[in-house]
Amino acid sequence: MTFISIITIGFALFLLGCMALTYINVRVWLRDASSRVEAVVFVKDSVASDSVAAYELLERVRHCSQVAHADFVDKKEAWKRFKENYGAEMLNAVDDNPFPASIEISLKEQSQSIGGADGLKKELERIPAIEDISISHQWVQLLQRFKTYFMVITACAGFLLVLALHFMIANTIKLTIYARRELVRNMHFVGATDFYIRMPFIFEGMLQGFIGGLLAVSALFLLKFVLVSRIHILWGPWYSFLFIFSVGALFGCIGSMSAVRKFLV
Repeated sequence: MTFISIITIGFALFLLGCMALTYINVRVWLRDASSRVEAVVFVKDSVASDSVAAYELLERVRHCSQVAHADFVDKKEAWKRFKENYGAEMLNAVDDNPFPASIEISLKEQSQSIGGADGLKKELERIPAIEDISISHQWVQLLQRFKTYFMVITACAGFLLVLALHFMIANTIKLTIYARRELVRNMHFVGATDFYIRMPFIFEGMLQGFIGGLLAVSALFLLKFVLVSRIHILWGPWYSFLFIFSVGALFGCIGSMSAVRKFLV
């Protein structure tokens, strides 16, 4: 029974470690994706690309509170990009460059929200030299929604796993105490204190949790060895895996104390 309990605890801690790694990698992905959310400001034709007005416009945009980075794209660069992406054949019937100059804007991380995007749009609308503004509201909203759902699901799953760990260890210790109930009764008869009787069971629960943590960490390192050559995954520093040992031992102790208190009080 103890062996099965250790394997079960190790599997639960392994799932907890996988969940933590998934959380770290998704957070990094969301941060990188948010940094690529851009706004594009189209400049009026009256503003020449190499003029002082264009420079002042770019500086004014860069000083907006939501802006992390801004680059000026002149008409020639816009024409060049279109030809590279779609081919020059589509522009054969066009004599003049139809593309306006623009400013490409990356938003700050704290502004990656509907409120931040709307605030930037309101600031930019007050600038006379700007013809039109395009901000990816839907992309920002989708990212925020995904981030919220992911946080809720991760928190709920983590809570359920921790709860399962507690009950697994507590029930194992209960069965152990029940199997040794005659020994416990005899120890009471000869005058053993409750503390003296409880400590072996508590240490047993801690040991089960610690060994389960060892199995979980070994499985995580094996997973790292298998996946590292196939996909790019961020891993925490080596000492972060000590957290799994600590969680296993802690819940082993808590579960044992809970079980012992119910049986011996």
